[in-house]
Amino acid sequence: MDIQSRTSLVVYVSSLRQVRQLKRYGHLEYVSKRMRYAIIYVNEEDAKETISRLKQLRFVKRIIESPRNELMDLLGLSGEPEAKDDQINFEEDEE
Repeated sequence: MDIQSRTSLVVYVSSLRQVRQLKRYGHLEYVSKRMRYAIIYVNEEDAKETISRLKQLRFVKRIIESPRNELMDLLGLSGEPEAKDDQINFEEDEE
């Protein structure tokens, strides 16, 4: 059994009535009634396609993709050897 890599999308909506429709596109994790946004988790390889389909919905105002994967690569916490070249070194000797 493989672990599926997922990414989160913050979807700002104009009305909370249609938030239930977001369940079709991914796992609906959180809904803020006051700020009118929802956080949904989608498969990472399907994220671009899902974003384009969500943008076509009338009630969606804005979509923000989580920068977590880029930050993990930048800080060297992803464990991938090819990301080691770009990571920030916090352990430099200060003389």
